[in-house]
Amino acid sequence: MKILEMRPRSYDKQMDKISKGRVRAAKEAVAGEIPKGSRVLEIGCGTGELAGMLAERGCIVEGFDLSPSMVATAEERIETENLKSKFKVSRMGVEGMDGLPAQSYDAVVSVLVFSELTEGERLFALKQAFRVLKPGGLLVIADEVVPRARGRRLRQALVRAPMLALTYLISGASPRPLSDLPGKTAATGFTLVRELRSQGDAFVRLTASRPAGKGDG
Repeated sequence: MKILEMRPRSYDKQMDKISKGRVRAAKEAVAGEIPKGSRVLEIGCGTGELAGMLAERGCIVEGFDLSPSMVATAEERIETENLKSKFKVSRMGVEGMDGLPAQSYDAVVSVLVFSELTEGERLFALKQAFRVLKPGGLLVIADEVVPRARGRRLRQALVRAPMLALTYLISGASPRPLSDLPGKTAATGFTLVRELRSQGDAFVRLTASRPAGKGDG
């Protein structure tokens, strides 16, 4: 949401207010999926809130984001919270993932980022996540998804309509809920660990692993 990105220092608080605490809760749940001490790559790290949670668990986090203001705020977080040895942030989009070293991370995480990507970018990000993970490494994605039941899909469309209109007016962007995320991760080579649906089947936390012995893909 560009209107919030213009005030990055208040971004997390505003998102928490708008979502009634659900965004922060999703980040906490994702952080809880990652083993302590892991080396983690975060796709679309924003202000670094999730990275800070992971650092508290002893993880080493490398995050990237395309927004200059988000990256600048994440860098401020690194300074103010003394995270220099725990969190490194870069400005880039998912297309830059092909420059990351193969099989070098224990986990790849993403919260509310895949829904802002094009279908091509989503598939590219999944393939690159598989490539950069160590065998046995985890992929954890928390994001909006298309509900499985028709009635719930209609309800989701009605609930999202005002926010979509506002987002489009502000930024020209229209986030799109994900469809068949388990199938797409499986097609990339991942093994599904768990898929937890919530918020009327419209939100998912998906955990998948890179099987040992599989090629880079």
